[in-house]
Formats: sequence, C-alpha cells, structure tokens
Amino acid sequence: MYLDRVKKQLIELKLASPDELLGCTQDEVVELEEKLGILLPKAYQEFLLLMGHGAGRFLRGSDCFFKDLLVLKRWAIELLEENNFPESLPEDAFVFLMHQGYQFSFFRVSQGDDPPTYSYCEGTDETAFIKSHDKYSDFLMTEVEIHAKYLYSEITL
Repeated sequence: MYLDRVKKQLIELKLASPDELLGCTQDEVVELEEKLGILLPKAYQEFLLLMGHGAGRFLRGSDCFFKDLLVLKRWAIELLEENNFPESLPEDAFVFLMHQGYQFSFFRVSQGDDPPTYSYCEGTDETAFIKSHDKYSDFLMTEVEIHAKYLYSEITL
C-alpha cells in the first residue's frame, strides 16, 4: 500500500530480487513494538513486513534492519552527545536508520501512518534536526533512486 512503488522499483532496478526481500513476521513486528512500548506507523510496519531482515543491495552498509532496531536510538543519542548537539531526540522519536555511525534518520511515531522523516549528520553546522522528507515512503523512494544511480554508475565505470 504505502510501499508498492518502492517494491516495484527495487525489483525493476535490480536492487533486490523478490527472493532477496526478507520480511519480518507479524509476530516480530508486534514483539518489537512491545519491547519499545510504541505502535509503529503503518508505512514502517509495511517496510518491516516487506524487507525488515534484508533487501538485496538496497540499504546495504546502513544499520536499518530488524537485528539493529533496538539499539539505534541509543547510538543516535550517543552521537548527539559526542557532538554536543543542542537538541535532544523527541520522546516519540524512532530511529530507523544509522549510516556508518555518523548520520541517522528518524520519524516521530505520533505523526501519522506515513510520517515525516528527520535527519542528523555529524560535521555540519546545523543546530536543529533537518526534516528530510514529508513521508517515510518518500524517504524510501529517494533511497531507491540514490542506490540505483550509484549501482549503475559503478557498472558503467
């Protein structure tokens, strides 16, 4: 529903075959929500059910899959503290991606079924979190496009 276009593009662009889309079970999603004490937005639940354990080449190199989800918020808080960032993560923030330990993305679980995403990147002069996308599904679609550009530029080199 939210990620139909993302799934279609992943397969068409050969970032992941259908066999490489390794989704979580519904029980795993429920267990994650229980451990965190939150209800995850519908679009993110869809991500977990579609590719929560892996997605071929897509998002390779980023910590964003099921095995890392319980520690990402702690890692993000540590990064903010190390960099003396003036803003704290909102209470209802769910950190869904960390890349190479220097940048992360989150959404607020109170902001709807397909919430806006926000980001932080070490080494910038920013003093507030950046709203990166109006919807989580837009975030994923942008990532698909970036990964495809990178993959095809590698192939043509």
